Amino acid sequence: MTGAALVAALARAAQTDPLRWMRWLPSQLRVMRSSRRVRLFRAGNQALGKTTCGLAEVIFCATGEHPYREVPQRAGTFWVICASWSQSVEIQKKLWRLLPKDKLHPTTVFSDAEGFRGKHPKVRVRCADGSWSLIAFKTTHQGTLSLAGASIDGALFDEPPKSSALYSEVTKRVLARGGWVLLSLTPVGAPVDWLREAVDAGQVEDIHAPLTPDQLIPEGMTEPIVGEDGRPRDQRWIDDVVAATLPHEVPVRVHGEWEMRMADRYFTPFRSSGAGSHVTRAVPDVDYEPYIGIDHGHRPGKQVAYLVGTYRRDDGIGVYVFDEYCDDVGLASPEDDARGVLAMLDRQGWSWQRDLRAANGDRVHMPGREGKKSNRDLQAHIARALRVAPDALSPKIDTSKHGEGRGRGSVEIGEKWLYHLMARPGAFGVHPKCKRLIEALERYTMADDDYKDPIDALRYALAPHIFSRGLRGSSPVVVNG
Repeated sequence: MTGAALVAALARAAQTDPLRWMRWLPSQLRVMRSSRRVRLFRAGNQALGKTTCGLAEVIFCATGEHPYREVPQRAGTFWVICASWSQSVEIQKKLWRLLPKDKLHPTTVFSDAEGFRGKHPKVRVRCADGSWSLIAFKTTHQGTLSLAGASIDGALFDEPPKSSALYSEVTKRVLARGGWVLLSLTPVGAPVDWLREAVDAGQVEDIHAPLTPDQLIPEGMTEPIVGEDGRPRDQRWIDDVVAATLPHEVPVRVHGEWEMRMADRYFTPFRSSGAGSHVTRAVPDVDYEPYIGIDHGHRPGKQVAYLVGTYRRDDGIGVYVFDEYCDDVGLASPEDDARGVLAMLDRQGWSWQRDLRAANGDRVHMPGREGKKSNRDLQAHIARALRVAPDALSPKIDTSKHGEGRGRGSVEIGEKWLYHLMARPGAFGVHPKCKRLIEALERYTMADDDYKDPIDALRYALAPHIFSRGLRGSSPVVVNG
């Protein structure tokens, strides 16, 4: 055989059975060599091949030919559990690339656009005894799976299960056949406290792989893997990954740790003095769309509201925070709060009914108790001050935590949005009078402390832009001086 023919033969063999030619990373091998019934492969995003490792485990067990441990040499049923159907298509593509093509059932149909054929995607592969194993894709969309009567040999969760109940149901389904559960994930996207407790109790083997240079060198090799961009995955590449990640997210998104942490302030791009300061009286001479955001509280400094203006820029929107209302002593009534909010508009020559684009506030504070604060009460007093019926007030004060995209994770989305806004030169400004906000932007560390309230109020004001919904159709207005 000529050299060219040998290369061509090797290429065909690699396409037919890709897993046979894989060079595995240390953490992947730890997963594959473990015989524990429930394993957790915990690492950062897009670096150590968590999904590839998990899918390889499914294939090895489905074919009854595992290179690193003994598995049953009989047909079985295996689930790959994803968060949504759209996500499952991407994982189906990865599975297709890894599958041994000479062991696929003759009826197998696959397309890059839709994955495996059928409403419930699945593929059959030949097992060592000549029978056919089933690999089926499931989704946790809306938090449910069709579990009735299911008895399976293995299950792969590609990201955190939506709940401990869902995880428990799946683990029960592998008991009868002596099967396994593998969770290959980064601890983000769903609550994982219950999973951490299961690890601490010894119920789940925790295979944790921080992103370090030694984790990127395959077994038997001396050099790191090379990415699709041609760069070696060395310390310099790791440094670039860290630099491109928000500081508080590095522990989880880069190293797969359980918790995000802030050793320093969150809004590191914010400058309150010197060159590039965001604190300025120099109001951009542009047309503004005014918004108001309110965070409710009854203790000193906890009831806070902001008047912001947004304007169009070539790179998106710009934001200027014009004014701040704060109940410094904690004794203000809803009527006092209404006067304070309207005064901010008056100082700019703006009208609630004519100019304001939207107003968003927090949920009811202390419901049913003395000192209660709510959007409804504040709206009633604003309407009374403007001499209109409460139902006729427009815009009404919406509850910012309601609406599309504003459930779990919305705080993180909003804070990221603000962070990137401040990182764009000239896109964010705040008037020096907004002392509570300036201090909060300098000191906020994601803790639930007094610095959180101004940040929340600012997020509420800008929620229509953060979530790209709820904008009214009024025209921009011009700032009064």
